[in-house]
Amino acid sequence: MIPLFRVVGMLGLTALCACSEERHPLDRHLADLRPVKVVKLPDMGWPPGTILCTMAIYQNELIDSAPLADRVNEFLKKKQFRGTEDYWSLIVVKPMPEGDAGIEQLLIKSGDYDVINDLDRIMRDAETLPPGFTPQACVPLEKARVLVTRTQRNYRKLIIFGTE
Repeated sequence: MIPLFRVVGMLGLTALCACSEERHPLDRHLADLRPVKVVKLPDMGWPPGTILCTMAIYQNELIDSAPLADRVNEFLKKKQFRGTEDYWSLIVVKPMPEGDAGIEQLLIKSGDYDVINDLDRIMRDAETLPPGFTPQACVPLEKARVLVTRTQRNYRKLIIFGTE
């Protein structure tokens, strides 16, 4: 006869494992990067011509000047998406003719880094902005680079998408 506390313990451990979130490979990659550097994104299997757009925490839509903003914002509106403090988003827009076809939203839990795309905040908070790196909310996959830096105030790691 198995003691009751062992059964309860095993059930609790099983439930804990079942509830743990699997991190997206991009999330693991970004978390492992060390400041200050500009790096190319790892191959995620997205086709050439894909556009990547970042949305920071609390952000509900892309700014109007971003490429494909109307199409992505319509997609987010249909999903009734509301940004929170717990997640940032990477919008993956694969080369498709129109509408929702080819749009994917990756919700990535905020962890030990912040993704920012607001130019004013980048200029205020980023410890270093290397020459030749241009921050952008939306970037073509082939030119996409990630700047890893720190905030000037609390040394929290910042991730900024852009081109070089």
